[in-house]
Amino acid sequence: MAIWLTLLGFAFLAFIVGLIMLFAQSKRKIGIYVVSGASLIIIASIIGIFISFGNYTKLQQQVATYSSDSKNGNTKSEGKETYNVNWHNNADGMDKKISTVAVEKKVVHSTMEDKDMPGTLTIAIEIKNNTKNELLSYPLQGELTTVNGQQLAADIILSDLIDGKMKPGATIKGTIVFPLDKLDNVSDIEWFEFSWSTYNKDKLIKSDTGRINLKK
Repeated sequence: MAIWLTLLGFAFLAFIVGLIMLFAQSKRKIGIYVVSGASLIIIASIIGIFISFGNYTKLQQQVATYSSDSKNGNTKSEGKETYNVNWHNNADGMDKKISTVAVEKKVVHSTMEDKDMPGTLTIAIEIKNNTKNELLSYPLQGELTTVNGQQLAADIILSDLIDGKMKPGATIKGTIVFPLDKLDNVSDIEWFEFSWSTYNKDKLIKSDTGRINLKK
């Protein structure tokens, strides 16, 4: 569009010069040619501007639609693998389980980063409080580390786990979704480590899964 606008500006100036030349007897013939040529260029430039504007509007609509789809989870999946990891740990008075992990190559909008990400790693977790005290457990605020040194934070909006207070004998369970910064192929994610914090009164408990390998 910028080219057409520039061309329109030059053509308009030429048109003005041509009009001035029409008033000079010696240059009237040249003025007629200049005005005619400038008029044609002005018309062509206006048409070009309208076409360019139409294409720009169409592109904007496509971008807006794509962004809306990614925010609503309506983008197309390019591959997904679900792994049965069956990780279990009962240290620190908690029964902690991660049953499945799913890696999917699908564009999602990370609400934490406010940008689109190429895929996700989702863990299904379950935590039971076996102590006599009320615990405060925050797996949604935990950190997941995976291949290529990616250190990931959970997306609270995309996840369905509700963490926080756990009364004695209570269980929290659900999925935690981690948008991935890098993902060319689903098979690229071969392992992960996940850690999170829990508070038993004033005592900080750090839970760590260690490295969990993803194998079919």
